Amino acid sequence: MTSTLGYAILTALARRSRSGYELATTMGHPLGCFWTARHSQIHPELQRLVAAELVTFEQVPGPGPQRKKIYSITRRGTKALREWVVEPPQARPERDELLLKSYAAWLADPAELVKLFQVQLEEHERRLAAYEDERSSFTNAPGRESRRFGDYATLWYGISYENHRIAWCHWMIDQLTRSRRPSPVPQLTTDLCPSLEPRFVAPLEPQFSASLYPSCEATNPSES
Repeated sequence: MTSTLGYAILTALARRSRSGYELATTMGHPLGCFWTARHSQIHPELQRLVAAELVTFEQVPGPGPQRKKIYSITRRGTKALREWVVEPPQARPERDELLLKSYAAWLADPAELVKLFQVQLEEHERRLAAYEDERSSFTNAPGRESRRFGDYATLWYGISYENHRIAWCHWMIDQLTRSRRPSPVPQLTTDLCPSLEPRFVAPLEPQFSASLYPSCEATNPSES
């Protein structure tokens, strides 16, 4: 039975043939935004995929004296991937360490927690900026039959998630720095972070425009 990592590899190979090194790089970005793997994990999984005839390879001249392997998905692999895409995902336990820390926040020094959440805030702002750079390559959603549709769908999720996380970090910093008086229960609006626009509330038809992130102006690059 193919593992989820195996399907992640098939997903990358369905776009184009790659070497093992290129697959490891792909697992860093863009797949690394939602699925990561080390090179030590990828190599044995590739061998299993080859044995199952889901992937094949050819040897080509490498940069050094040794030849390198270029892996490609087979028809059987494409069929397996198409069937897997529509299967319900496996239930996985959530493990959010920062959320766990916030659950125990009453035990810690508020000033130290503020530092922690400030670092996290800056990291999420950095990720959001990177996603927004990628967003500039889209003027609208590609058709579902396009390979770029997957890029668009995952990018929209990433922007929505980072905006939400940024708002939560702002709210935590605000709560940790204000007086001990009770605060109203936050709503998924500007109440969560009064200093922010409600940019993380996703519209019914996602558009990478002011409805999702008001500070970004529309761009009109040509699509490949």
